[in-house]
Amino acid sequence: MKKKKTHEEVIQLVERGVAAARAERMEEAEELLRQAVALDPDNERAWLWLSAVVEGIDAQRECLQRVLKINPSNSFARSGLAFLSHLREGYEYLAVRAPWMAGVEDTRTPLERLPAQRCPRCHHRNPGWAYVCTRCGAPLQRTDVRKAVQQEMRATSYPSVARAWAGAAILDPELAFASEMRLASPMRSFFVIALGSIALTLARWMGTLALAALYSRALPLGMVNQLSVTFIFDFIGLLIGALLVWIGLGTITESIARSRGGRAPSHVHYYLIAVAISSWLSIAGVLVLIGWAVASLFPIPERWVLAGMGGVLFLYAVMLVVQAVRTAHYLRPGSEVFSISLIMLAAVGLYVLLMGIVPPDWQNVLLSVVRTLMLPMQGG
Repeated sequence: MKKKKTHEEVIQLVERGVAAARAERMEEAEELLRQAVALDPDNERAWLWLSAVVEGIDAQRECLQRVLKINPSNSFARSGLAFLSHLREGYEYLAVRAPWMAGVEDTRTPLERLPAQRCPRCHHRNPGWAYVCTRCGAPLQRTDVRKAVQQEMRATSYPSVARAWAGAAILDPELAFASEMRLASPMRSFFVIALGSIALTLARWMGTLALAALYSRALPLGMVNQLSVTFIFDFIGLLIGALLVWIGLGTITESIARSRGGRAPSHVHYYLIAVAISSWLSIAGVLVLIGWAVASLFPIPERWVLAGMGGVLFLYAVMLVVQAVRTAHYLRPGSEVFSISLIMLAAVGLYVLLMGIVPPDWQNVLLSVVRTLMLPMQGG
């Protein structure tokens, strides 16, 4: 009776551990699965899933070796050991996602279990996964060539910055950052920041024109020309500021990531920070237009609108930077959220402090930061 109770307990522990692993609650999953293997050291499934949630390549390798000791024919464990043995120095962070677990407990029929097919031409017996006969080359399965080509083109298409912006808008780290990792480079970092700066400046330019047309019922050509010149200067100032923020924020967040065990190459880390800044600038442009519209339609003090937009944009910036850091380094949820939030709050506090102690002329310089981000353009 006691043995049966222990067996049921192990099954429950493994099921809860697997569910936690699928939900990316790695610490909980590891604790549950370790309890399971402590009760049943020969539980193949528990050891395999444990290899996906433990920290460190050595621990993963040990779990996979235990799986093979229990079942030498386990293909997932063999793939995992081969993957770990071929990792080059500096790329150990790729093991965090345990790519050898892809397809584990998939409901689809394994390739080796697909029913055999007979060739309609020569009647040769072929494997169930074959598309052409291995003897005469006759087609065995009908294929929509047009659809297959379209799918291949979509799969190999060059990810656009707009796709990253869309992912950032819904706070989807896979769409916003994971798909961009393979494109990381210093030149593309500058490129995406420049695009974000253009998007925000263009949104302000169009919004200013719309406000001018709304209130003056007409748009003098001179005003358009003045705003076009302002567009260029605001863009240059915003781009320089964004690049400085990128360098500072990238340096600080990389230190935080390294302290949490991050091992991503620096160019990947800085590139995803650049994507986060670019996405923030583009979304900020949309929010600025919404804020202007609300202030124009309803009798709300401008300072309240600016304060509300500022708060939303700050929280959004923190979430984007945290997602970028976690994606770059495959970090589990931890204290980096607090650290990054504290640093960004300190930067805002420093800005407010400077506004209170610097001379009026310098205050105008500091106010130009807020003006360039949130306020309508001032022509001429």
